[in-house]
Amino acid sequence: MRTFLAFALTVLGLRAEERFLLAADTRIIEVNRAGRVTEDWKSTGNVGIYDAWRLPDGGIAYAHRRGLAVLDAKQKAVMSYRVGATAKDTEANSVEILEGGKEFALMDSGACSIKVIDRSGMLLREVKLPDLAATPLHSRYRMIRKAPGEAAFWVCQYAQATSLKVEWPTGVVQASIPVAPLLKTSPTTKKLFAFLPSADGSIWATTSTGLQLLHLSSKGEKIGVWTSEELGLSCRYLLGLSRLTNGNFAMACGDYHLNRESEGRDVLCEVAPDGKIVWRLTREQLLNGLNPGVSKTAKLEELHITSVHAYNSEHLSDCLRP
Repeated sequence: MRTFLAFALTVLGLRAEERFLLAADTRIIEVNRAGRVTEDWKSTGNVGIYDAWRLPDGGIAYAHRRGLAVLDAKQKAVMSYRVGATAKDTEANSVEILEGGKEFALMDSGACSIKVIDRSGMLLREVKLPDLAATPLHSRYRMIRKAPGEAAFWVCQYAQATSLKVEWPTGVVQASIPVAPLLKTSPTTKKLFAFLPSADGSIWATTSTGLQLLHLSSKGEKIGVWTSEELGLSCRYLLGLSRLTNGNFAMACGDYHLNRESEGRDVLCEVAPDGKIVWRLTREQLLNGLNPGVSKTAKLEELHITSVHAYNSEHLSDCLRP
């Protein structure tokens, strides 16, 4: 009887299920493991949506090129914060959730700083990072993530392929890990996109171009490294990461700048600690009904997914688990 009831609840969609919130340039998409789209929110003004999080109250916080925005559970905009004087010098591209969603740490790559903003949109404090003003705007900083159990953030220097551990709120650089020497030889320049620090102290990292997944010890020593070919993935980039409750993690696979459709077959996958892909979501599963944009050159549909936040749909109070 209990087995039948569990089956019935699953069929009816009443059972809690894992969801994946995907940042996708001009929209935010939520899907389940079967590829069913459970939410599809399209922005009417903010573009360059690189990072998005589900909040415990059911809302969404997301970083876009010009700043930070928060939606409530009904997809209504309830907060907006802008960075930079003009669009030409502005690039905010990731956000970390603080105090259970009461505050947000925004990566302002244009200003080379971390800005902490509250739910009213007020700037509470700003901490300067090493100045990369000599580096082109789009190539300065990427993902910001908390160091578990510490008053510190990990941030990615994109073109420099280096990750910094920054003490909070002093801004003192506690550690610097150049990842380029740890990666495999590649004909493409390797740019560091995401860092995912784990509770055991080890770190997972992705390079967008170069398409490599790297596993590091807490001291920055290489544990393992895999190319997209070795992982069996077909995509243009390896991008954002999110922990799963089973000890694995989800990884976003980017489909920007496709030259042929087969390059963007995989858009999301689950990776085990040994670097094996144990589940994947393909473009074919996801594209139906989404009406994605079409590239100007190759005339191919592109979703532009850059980050993923995995959580349980009926346990939102735990959606920001460390």
